[in-house]
Amino acid sequence: MPELPTSAFPKDAPLNALTDSTEDDLESVVPSDSANTHDDMLEMSLRIAALPERVFALLTDPDRIALWFAQVSGIEPHVGGGVEFVFFNENGSVSVFSGEVTAFEADTRFGFTWHNRQWTFPPLHVLITLESVGDETMLHLRQTGFAEAPPLERDIHDEGWARYLERLAAVADGSRPEGWNA
Repeated sequence: MPELPTSAFPKDAPLNALTDSTEDDLESVVPSDSANTHDDMLEMSLRIAALPERVFALLTDPDRIALWFAQVSGIEPHVGGGVEFVFFNENGSVSVFSGEVTAFEADTRFGFTWHNRQWTFPPLHVLITLESVGDETMLHLRQTGFAEAPPLERDIHDEGWARYLERLAAVADGSRPEGWNA
């Protein structure tokens, strides 16, 4: 994957606004039945008012990813390609996650591993599948690999994905995500 230019980290870059969401914002993200979820995995689903083609582009196009997720990203759009997501945190720090594309099927599946060099556990794996439901999309997210991670890590990702998927849904239907500075 090409190196990100230093200009990708502007001092006045928009900050990640995870803490700006409220519990009410998360009502439409549905966690899977806890009886079917074990400690190694988190799962959630969300119905999005947009066609799968639009949602897939928002998941995989770096310019569109910046509208709802990481402010800077790079994706090599094929299995085995690299991924990188850069977040500018509210405290002024920068978090970089990198990994490999594990699934890339236009408009239906996008999977990747990701890891932050500060983690003391192996990379986590994310698989997002999209299902057409009329003129809407049912998005299913499954993230695995938490068995070797600290228990708090699963909770952090569960809360983070719920908020980011709400932002994705807002961008997909043409509205502006609340609390997002991008």
